[in-house]
Amino acid sequence: MKVELTSQLASSAGALVAHAVETRFASELFAGNPTLWGTAAEDESSRRLGWVHSLERWYPIVEEVQLVRNELAAQGVTEVVLCGMGGSSLAPEVIAAHFQTALTVVDTTHPNQLGPILSGDLSATVVVVASKSGGTLETDSQKRAFEGAFRHQGINPTERIIVVTDPDTLLHQSATEAGYRVFLGDETIGGRFSALGPFGIVPCVLAGIDMLEVLQQAQAARGILATDSPDNPGIILGAGIAAQAPRVNKIILREQTGFPGFGDWVEQLVAESSGKEGVGLVPVVGSHEARYDDSLSVGGTGSDVSVQATLGELFLLWEVATVFACQVLGVNPFDQPNVESAKSAAKALLETPDVAPREEWQVGGFSLWSSPGVARKPVLDEVVAQWKSHLHGDRYGAVCVFGNQKLAGAWKQSVQALEAAVQRPVTLGFGPRFLHSTGQLHKGGPAQGVFLQVIQVPDQTAEIPGRDFDFGTLMLAQAHGDATVLADAGLTVLTVTASTDQLPALWAALES
Repeated sequence: MKVELTSQLASSAGALVAHAVETRFASELFAGNPTLWGTAAEDESSRRLGWVHSLERWYPIVEEVQLVRNELAAQGVTEVVLCGMGGSSLAPEVIAAHFQTALTVVDTTHPNQLGPILSGDLSATVVVVASKSGGTLETDSQKRAFEGAFRHQGINPTERIIVVTDPDTLLHQSATEAGYRVFLGDETIGGRFSALGPFGIVPCVLAGIDMLEVLQQAQAARGILATDSPDNPGIILGAGIAAQAPRVNKIILREQTGFPGFGDWVEQLVAESSGKEGVGLVPVVGSHEARYDDSLSVGGTGSDVSVQATLGELFLLWEVATVFACQVLGVNPFDQPNVESAKSAAKALLETPDVAPREEWQVGGFSLWSSPGVARKPVLDEVVAQWKSHLHGDRYGAVCVFGNQKLAGAWKQSVQALEAAVQRPVTLGFGPRFLHSTGQLHKGGPAQGVFLQVIQVPDQTAEIPGRDFDFGTLMLAQAHGDATVLADAGLTVLTVTASTDQLPALWAALES
């Protein structure tokens, strides 16, 4: 495990590293000291430091889940689907990609993506339903849908759905009463810090991954990361990414060989932990490698911050670095005060007769809506160009797609071309997934975001048993709710609603 900074960055970070050593930040962190982030954060941090404890306590769960996997495999059940949002799905997705193991992650409400899975052959499928709070609306809806799909195919849901949640949640109680297998997490570990606990272990072991190896890697790293030394890689990384903030606050996360998608997990950890009270670090995944005056790159050799570690080490390394960076920034790394606003707005819309009461205008078959400041133009290219004109100075673009993630490759290509055209960093997020990660930064962090929201009109429907709305309606409420909250915060927002067939024209407008 090794972290190196360029000489210039090392010079900027040196005083922060020295101060961390002098105040014994690392050892105090691993001793569970809740006062490290100030008085205002003490109550929250006192209930959120379970992730610093020994990882050996999870070893027995690895063995227990392996027995379940063997039992299911003997019945011909070999396909694993994970239903979860944010911290309950991002780490397993990264781990599966690292080990090149099949794991279907369902962290969407879009019918185009959900429909084929729900209507497909589930005879060899086990579904993991993961929710720390036990009340996540998307995950509850997915659980209901899979229960209905299993019953439709003559399969008992209690034999094919495994629940992961925290103790004493409503999901824990209802799942236990219904006879589901339940694995419990630790309520003192927040979602974005839960990679190395049951939320990471259960789906990955069921998929055939050696999670004991990952846990042992992280456990071995604990001693190094808890040491009050100027060579502590966690302190060096945290100091490196925060040393020049707030002027330099865009973190270009370069993908490293062997760790595909790891930036998506880091994105949530850093954005949701640091983006609040008007400050924060803006992670940019998949950048076209441009350099900006207000950015630095993190990744392999040649980056401003180069990182070398195993997968287990990386998880714990970044967690330590992030909470130290938050101390430098002066924010509480464990709360997410602005996440609830979009949820509340979506809930309010779901309770109205019409989920889309806002006024939109039509341009060439596209339906558009915007915050004040984005002028109504008669041609899509002109509207998009006007939106692009807001990307200047210290601003960043955020393309927020409520659509089928199967089109992620095309979206990434378009966003990289957009970034090259405007010469500002641009992030890409899929909704509602990003609402559980970068959504906090968008609303609570520095007011530098310029938002393009895209709603891909579903080509099919997907019902939610027991609800008076379907997945398409839920997705629309989430999209409209988020746009409203962003606009009410005075941020620039353009919403484009398009059919699947219209997306190439939108991509062309972005890239020009």
